Amino acid sequence: MRPRFVFAVLVAFALLNPVFGAFPMAAQIRTAFTALDVSGNDAISPEEWDRASFALFHAADRNGDNFIDATELAASGIAPDTFVRADTDHDGRLSVAEFMALRRAIFHYADIDHDEYLVFVEFELLIVMERVGWTDRAHADRIEISELRESLAKAFAQLDADHDGQLPDTEAAYMAPEEFKKFDSNHDGWLSLAEFSAGYCAALLTGR
Repeated sequence: MRPRFVFAVLVAFALLNPVFGAFPMAAQIRTAFTALDVSGNDAISPEEWDRASFALFHAADRNGDNFIDATELAASGIAPDTFVRADTDHDGRLSVAEFMALRRAIFHYADIDHDEYLVFVEFELLIVMERVGWTDRAHADRIEISELRESLAKAFAQLDADHDGQLPDTEAAYMAPEEFKKFDSNHDGWLSLAEFSAGYCAALLTGR
């Protein structure tokens, strides 16, 4: 597998790790999406997601035994939180099967319109929600639009650093300027929670 692709995958998946805490910048999210969208059709397929996930696993598995242990984890781009979530048999190491099961579950969650592709808005929301936590009240391993609004409210509260109930572009710097402008329906230069939520729901319905 090409070293350049593996490096791009490591950077892309690093943005998904909650351990990094802070929201990435808009350009970083777009670069990560482009790295995973190998076909260049503005959507990440399950096959592209799997390919990138396998690349991440094998880059971390330095001794080639098809397991990631604690020592390899420390030198990898995989977050400790991801390790704990994936280690379902609690043996202190990750098999390929465990790691891929988690990655495929994440893809499943992020595919909000259930079309088996992640368009850019779904990928962006995945990065946001991996930091603030998904709301899955129905425990269906899917995020419906009604549940998404609850998750968006949590994201808004975390982004609203000065707690004034609105986001300037500096507090929503993970969003591209054109996206921020589109969401700002009253053109006042700020996003209210209503605009933030409505903007994402509209983008999901149109696939943009």
